[in-house]
Amino acid sequence: MSPQTGGKADAGEQSAAFYAALRALAPRGRARLDVRTDAGDAWAHTYAATAKLGEDPPAGPYAWYLTNTRREFAFIVFDLDRGRGDVERDADELMSVLEAADIRYLVCVSGPARGLHLWVPVEPVAAAVVRALARAAARRLPTLDISPLTNTRTGCVRPPGAPHRAGGISVPVHQWVPITPEATAAALAERNPAEAIERLAVLLDADDPGPEQIEAEAVRTIETTPAGPRLAGRRHPVDVAELLATTPGPGAGHAHLARILVRLALARWSAPEATRLLEDHLQAPGLVHLRCQGGARSRHRGPGERVALIARQWERAVAYAATLRPLAAPVDGPPGEAEQSAPADEWDVRLAAVVPLVAGVREAIAAEPGRWSTPAGPADRRALEYVLELALQTAREEIELDCRRLALATGMGRSTAARALERLILDGWLELAARGEGQRAHRYRVLPQSHGEVAASPVTNEVSGSVAQGGTQGNPPLAAELQRLRAARARHCSELLARRTLVSHDVFAHPHRARGPAGLGRHVAGTAAVLDTGLYKVQDMARVTGYSLRTTRRHLEILRAHRLARTSERPEPGAWRRTRTRLHTVAVRIGAAGTRERRHRSYAIEREAYTWWLAELGWMRTTGKRRRPPEPDQSRLVLAGLPRWGNRDRYPRDHHGRADHRAARLGVATQRLSATA
Repeated sequence: MSPQTGGKADAGEQSAAFYAALRALAPRGRARLDVRTDAGDAWAHTYAATAKLGEDPPAGPYAWYLTNTRREFAFIVFDLDRGRGDVERDADELMSVLEAADIRYLVCVSGPARGLHLWVPVEPVAAAVVRALARAAARRLPTLDISPLTNTRTGCVRPPGAPHRAGGISVPVHQWVPITPEATAAALAERNPAEAIERLAVLLDADDPGPEQIEAEAVRTIETTPAGPRLAGRRHPVDVAELLATTPGPGAGHAHLARILVRLALARWSAPEATRLLEDHLQAPGLVHLRCQGGARSRHRGPGERVALIARQWERAVAYAATLRPLAAPVDGPPGEAEQSAPADEWDVRLAAVVPLVAGVREAIAAEPGRWSTPAGPADRRALEYVLELALQTAREEIELDCRRLALATGMGRSTAARALERLILDGWLELAARGEGQRAHRYRVLPQSHGEVAASPVTNEVSGSVAQGGTQGNPPLAAELQRLRAARARHCSELLARRTLVSHDVFAHPHRARGPAGLGRHVAGTAAVLDTGLYKVQDMARVTGYSLRTTRRHLEILRAHRLARTSERPEPGAWRRTRTRLHTVAVRIGAAGTRERRHRSYAIEREAYTWWLAELGWMRTTGKRRRPPEPDQSRLVLAGLPRWGNRDRYPRDHHGRADHRAARLGVATQRLSATA
C-alpha cells in the first residue's frame, strides 16, 4: 500500500503511527490490554490489564473504553462479528441507515477474520440511550455484538491501528480503501451532534429510555465552576413545586430545604440558578427555614444571611447528590426471597417472557415432524427457527424481518422465504404485528404453541411462578430463576445457530440446475441435521424428521455418495455417522459453492435501487421542486457524505415515462462494479 492510502511496509510501524495520531482521542486516556496465555505463546484475548496511554504504544492488542469518566458514550461502535453470520449484508444495511440519519462514521476492518467496526463519534450520549440503540439495531443486524454498547464500565473496542491477536491491525477504510492515520484522526475528531443520534433512534425504532432512566443511570461527578460546585452534565428542568408547597413539621425546616437543594443539584443546576429560584419563591410554605431562623427567638433572615445559608447548604447538597445511586427493584414475595432477588431491569423481565415462549414453540416443532417433511416444510421450519433465534437475541416477542434478510440467513431464495412467512402466519405460528412501510420491514409476533394456560419452564418443565405471574409487566424473576433462564437462552441460541449453519450451507441449495446451482436439497439437509445430533438409527431419524424409512434411507445414500455420511459397526452394525468431509469441499465439487454470495450481491443491488426509488418518490411529492440538468460543459457535483443514491441522476424511465426498475438495478450494479474496479 502507498502512503497516500495509509499503508506502511511494517505492521508495527503502521500501528505506532495510528497510535500517535489517535492517542489524544481516547475517552479516558486509558486502555485495556490483552495478556499472554500461561504458556506465553499466544494472546489470551481477555484484556485483563489496564494502563494509561503514554508516548509508546502497548506491546500487544489493546482496546479503548467507549465511555468517558461520567460513563457517557464518546464513541458508538457497531461491532459486526463474522462468526455470527453475513457481515457484508449487515454492514450495507447499517451504513444505509447511518447515511439516512446524516451521521458521519468510520469503517474499520478489524483483523484477519475481516470483521467490521463502524465507529460513530458523538457528543457525550447517555448510556440508556446507547443501550436502546444497540438493542434496536440488533433486531435488524444478526452479526452485531452489543456487549460493548451495553457495558458502560468495561465495554471497549480495539481502535483503528490496534494490533489483532491473530496478526495484522484494525485498518480504517473509506469506500474500502485504507486511509492514513491523519485522515482517521480527523474522522474521529468530528463529533456527531445529539440531533443526529435522535434521528438514528427514530430510523431504528429504538425505545425511548426517558429522562428518569437516564438520570438514574448517570454517574455523577462534581465539577468546580466560578459559580461554585455543581454536578457535571446538561441542566434540565425539575419539578419542585410540591416540595415548595409542603409545610415542614416542627424542627424539620432544615431537612426540607436540603431536599429541595438536592433535587435541584440532581438536575445539574448551579448555585446562582438555585438561589434565584428560591428567592423568587421565598414566601412558599416549604421555605420557612430560609425565611426565618428557628428556635425560641424566631426572626427573619436578611438577604445576606439567606445567600450565605444557601451557599453552605448547596455544597453539602451537591456532595450528597453525587453519592446517590438508583435503588434495586423492590421484591414482592415472602421475606425469604429477598436475598435471592437480583436487581432486575427491563431485559431480565423480557427474558422471563421470551425464553419459555421459545421453548414451547420448539417443543411444538419437535412434536409435529410431519409438518416439516412436506414439500414446503423445510423452508417453513428454517424461517420459524430463525425468527425464534432473533427473538432470543433481542428478548422480544416481535421481530422486524424482511424476506431478503431471512433468505440470506437461512440459505433460501427471497420468494421462498416470503412464502414461508405467509404459511407460518396462516398456520398460527406467527402473527403479522405491523406491516412494513418504506424501508421498514414487516414486524412478526411469535405465537405461543403450548396447550395449557401457561408455558412450561425450559429447564425444569415446571411452571415458574415469577414467569407465569409476571410476564413483561409483572414481578421480575428471582436470581436463581434468572440464571436458569439465561442458561436456557444460551442453550437454545447455540442449538438453533448450529442447525441453521448446517442446513443453510450452499451444498444444500436447490437440487435443480434449471433453478440455480445444483445442490443436495433442503430435505436432505434436514436428515443431515438430525444425523449431526448423534442419532444413528434409520428408524430414529425417520421418527424425528417425519420422513418415511424409504425416504430417510435415500437421503442417507445421497449423503454417503458425496462422502458426507458413512455406515459404522459402532455402536451397532448399520449405524450411520457423519464423516469429516467439509461441506464446502462438496459444494465446490457439485458446483453449488457461492450461491449465497451471489444472492447477497443481487439483494444488495435491489435494496440500493429501492432506496433510490424511495428518494425519487420523495422528490416527486415535494412541492416547488426543480431539477435542472447540468450544462454541456459542466460536470455534476458529487457531494461527499451523501447517500450513494443522492449523487445519481434522476431515476430511469422508459419511453412511456414510467419508472424502469430493471434499468435502475443495472445502473446500480454498474456503479458498484466501477467502484470496485
